[in-house]
Amino acid sequence: MIKFLPILAASAFAFSSSPAVADDAATLAPTQVLPSAGDEISLFRNAGAWSIHKNTTRKSCFASYESETGEVVQFGFTDNEKVGYLGLFSQRAEVEESDQEVSVIVNGNLYVGEATGTGANLSDGYQGGYLLVNNPEFIKDVEAGQELVAFPEMPNMYIVDMKGAKNAVYEVRKCTQEMK
Repeated sequence: MIKFLPILAASAFAFSSSPAVADDAATLAPTQVLPSAGDEISLFRNAGAWSIHKNTTRKSCFASYESETGEVVQFGFTDNEKVGYLGLFSQRAEVEESDQEVSVIVNGNLYVGEATGTGANLSDGYQGGYLLVNNPEFIKDVEAGQELVAFPEMPNMYIVDMKGAKNAVYEVRKCTQEMK
């Protein structure tokens, strides 16, 4: 389901459409949405190839998928869907600790923003980061279940097949409503 070309180099991303909203996304997402080490996380249910997780600590839910080659994709959003995120992780990722501008194409729509590297986020040596998005169209693009192209003009570009994401978005919404 996920095709990485040729080398994964995941980073954390903060995307925005205006500086005022960017501050809102940067403040809200890490403290209220993003899964973090030490959070109480359990399986809510499966939606095809996606696993839906309940994060009791943050009172939120997210979907995750592990590819045949071991890369992990996660996504989730606040209950009002004003802030969403997409996490990309690999055991082969080399995370850079400097800020950089990146671009991602989801369902044919371009999202551009600043990326800041993060350290290990999952067990077993996975590294990567989160793409923070305060544009509600991003969730609609993920839900459309098309491909996501990260770093489209870079040598370490990779493509994520988002098929099945519509059911996963539905289940994340359902899980989030049950957490209220």
